[in-house]
Amino acid sequence: MTLFTHRAPEVKLDKERTALVLVDIQNDFLTEGGKYYVLIEELMKRNNVNANLETLLQASKDNNYPVFMSPHYFFPHDHKGKTALGHMEDLALHGGVVSRESPLHFHDVPGSGADVPDRFRKYMEDSETTVTSRHVSYAPTSDLALLLRRRKIEKVIMAGPVANLCLEDHMRNLIQHGFEVIMVRDAVAAASNEEGAGYDAAMINWRFMANAVWTTEETVRRMAEAAKE
Repeated sequence: MTLFTHRAPEVKLDKERTALVLVDIQNDFLTEGGKYYVLIEELMKRNNVNANLETLLQASKDNNYPVFMSPHYFFPHDHKGKTALGHMEDLALHGGVVSRESPLHFHDVPGSGADVPDRFRKYMEDSETTVTSRHVSYAPTSDLALLLRRRKIEKVIMAGPVANLCLEDHMRNLIQHGFEVIMVRDAVAAASNEEGAGYDAAMINWRFMANAVWTTEETVRRMAEAAKE
């Protein structure tokens, strides 16, 4: 077997053209007792995901990088679909993950599984944070690429709790739209099944596809360096 060892040209951040893109920053994924958290709890703790996400958010605020967050919601009308769902999407929909009562109001969201965890709220309730429309399945069936383009963003730093599903599909979508993509390997988690670890699958794919795969420490250092230039 021939081992793939190629390294792409080094990514250089441009502060005016770079944003932090987070996916599924919601209680059901990130908070103990969350409906999806139980599937990724071990890796969440091992990778110190919540702390690393907070470090990325703090670095974005300290260095004036815009933040984008793509949320995942399920509404009652999603249960009316007639087509078969994949295993994980079916589990999420029928297990009540990130469920909301209606797309027309938010009164049931505060403190729910669909809400942003309290520890991250202070970083995201400002004019430099854009919360996109929801993604329904894994890929961003949302306005993410459009909103990034309107800010003239060309490079994105990406993280979130579901590395091999929602986060990876967002990565693939943004690559298709021509963005340079940096994935943060220790600000992510993933579930496993009898075939193996979703985290390992993500890391393998990202090494093939992303422009760079960095740790939180390296990402924050590079963000700070680019902000000084």
